[in-house]
Parts: sequence; structure tokens; C-alpha cells
Amino acid sequence: MDTGKFKKLNAYHVVFLTQNTMVGVSLFSLPNDMSQAGYNLWLLPIILGLLSNLALIPIIYLCKQYPNDTLFKINEKLLGSLFGKVLNFFVFSYAVIALASVSQRYLRLVQTVTLPEYTITWIAIVFFAVLICIVMGGIKSIARFCMFSFFFTAWLIYYLKWALQSGNWLHAVPTFEVSGLAWLHALHNGAPAMFGFGLILFYYPYIINQEKAFLHVSIGIWIAVFFYFAVSLASVVYFSSWQLSNLLFPVLNLFQAVQLAFLERIETFGTSLWTFLALSTASAYLWVGKKGIDSLLSNHKNRTWHLYICAVVGLILFNGPIPFYLQIKIFEKWLVYYGYGIHILPVVLLILHSFKKDKEKGVPL
Repeated sequence: MDTGKFKKLNAYHVVFLTQNTMVGVSLFSLPNDMSQAGYNLWLLPIILGLLSNLALIPIIYLCKQYPNDTLFKINEKLLGSLFGKVLNFFVFSYAVIALASVSQRYLRLVQTVTLPEYTITWIAIVFFAVLICIVMGGIKSIARFCMFSFFFTAWLIYYLKWALQSGNWLHAVPTFEVSGLAWLHALHNGAPAMFGFGLILFYYPYIINQEKAFLHVSIGIWIAVFFYFAVSLASVVYFSSWQLSNLLFPVLNLFQAVQLAFLERIETFGTSLWTFLALSTASAYLWVGKKGIDSLLSNHKNRTWHLYICAVVGLILFNGPIPFYLQIKIFEKWLVYYGYGIHILPVVLLILHSFKKDKEKGVPL
């Protein structure tokens, strides 16, 4: 796993890794998540895209200070072995919880829409077996799968045509009738859809052209924003405000607007194809989790069996003896704040890096 040539990711690998790790299953529920902004919610993906690009600046700057190290090694260099490993445990926890969250949300949806006669356990085992096969090839294998997933699923956006044609475009006129607090709540609820771009903290050392990493990640961010914007706009045009607040998976209902003589239940077809997006997102987090266990148990040395540990922990988190109410708390509350922490962490580490450089130069603090 990740043996041989160290730098192996081209520009297009970085673009599609960024885009696919962001989209995952977030697109299914995004309009509902941001519904507190009312009919103005179609503006939020653009705002989130700008905030993400802004948050990317310290992330890339930190990576450039340590071009051959993942975040796990950077933590140990700046905080020391003990405190670095403690922080690495929390970063590992974030990766595993994100893995479990993506898997749980998608597999519950599959069980409801396409395979209601099956228990989620067997679906989950098959899903994780495929995940392990993807991650066994390393980060380049994941990047290639992300590229394949994008071109295999991106064309589904064509099906928004029916909703856009039959909807009421007056809904899309910005009225700004909601309070500032409601806008903040909507941005907070939509933020998890953007978190995937931060994974460059872990695969930056594998990028061939590191000087252009900011540009390539930015392209990936705005490809994802385009899809978020298109689905949000179609939802605003097609649904009433009540529907935006109460339909948990608006994309499925948008699919129901499609009218094709040769195909019924387009939402079942779309949900099945979405497997590729869910796999690409989950595989990236599984790879990060595996790297986390490497840092904790083998001093960053590659151990294949660590991959199985990470997969089993992720599987248990959503399909084990953990009470359902606690799962909801972990996936819908803790994960969001974990995500904020991961994306704020580079700013803290840059401050520590600055102090360390001043100390090495003998500059008094």
C-alpha cells in the first residue's frame, strides 16, 4: 500500500480527489440541511465555496512548510512525540467517524429505497469489502476510483432538467426574509458538505506538482460547489418552503419529477449509481484512518493489517452495539465540530511552527 514512487498524484488526481471526497452523500440532503435560509438557500453553496477557498490558504501554507509529511507527522514534529500522538488519536477518530457516517447514511438509504428486504449488516459487509479493495491500492488507487466515479455519475445532473422546467422560478428571486441567525444556522448545517477538501493535509506529500496544489484543490472545490448550486437551485424552484424543510432527501424527490417512457423509478436507479460516490468518499477517509493507526502503533511504518482494524472500527460504529441515539449524536453533532477542528488546526500549527522557527534562530519571544 503506497509503496514505490512516493509522489504519484497528478493534477487531475488532486482535482477529483477533492471533488469526490466532498460530494459523497452530502448532496442527497443538502437542500434540507440548509432549509433555514428558505428560498435563499441556493446562494449558500457559493458562500460556502468562498469560505472553503479561504480556509484552504493556511492548509496549503502549512503543507508547503512540511512538503514530505502528512498531518500525523507534522503534529509530532511540532508538539513532540507524546502530545503529537494524542492529537493524532483525535484526528484518527475524526477519519473513522467520517467513514462510519458516510457509510451509515448511504447504506440506510439503500436499504430503504432499493433493498428493503435485506438487513443492513450484509449490505455493510459487502460495502466495506469493496472499500478495502480500493484502499489496498493506496492513494493513487483511490484517486483513480474518484475519477471513474465522477464520469460515471456526473451526467445524472441532466435529470434536474424536469424540475427546472416545471418549477416556479419566482422562488429563486432573493428576498433575504430570514434573520442573520437563520443564515448562520443554514451555513453551519451545510458546512459538512465542504469538509472533504481538508484531506489534502494527508495526501499532499504524494502530489507531484505541489506548487500548483492550491489551484487544483480550488478547482475540485468549485466543481463540487457547481453540483451543490445546481441541486439547491432546482430544489428552490421545484419545492415549496414546507417541502424544503420536511423532505429529508430532496434529490430523490427531484428524480421523481423525471418523465421517461422507458424508465420508471429513476430514484432507485440514481441511488444505485450513487454507490460510486459513497465509495470514493468513504475510501478516502478509510485511507486517512489507516495512516492514523500507522502513526499510533508502528511509528508511521506501513502495516496492511491496520487497514482491517480501521474498517472494523468504522463498521462497528454504525452497525454495532452502540445505541441509535448515540450514533445520531456522534454523526450529526460531534462529527461537525471535529470537522471544524481539523480545518482550524493548520492555523494553530502554523503559529507553533512560527514560534519554533524563531526559537531555532534565537529570536526572543
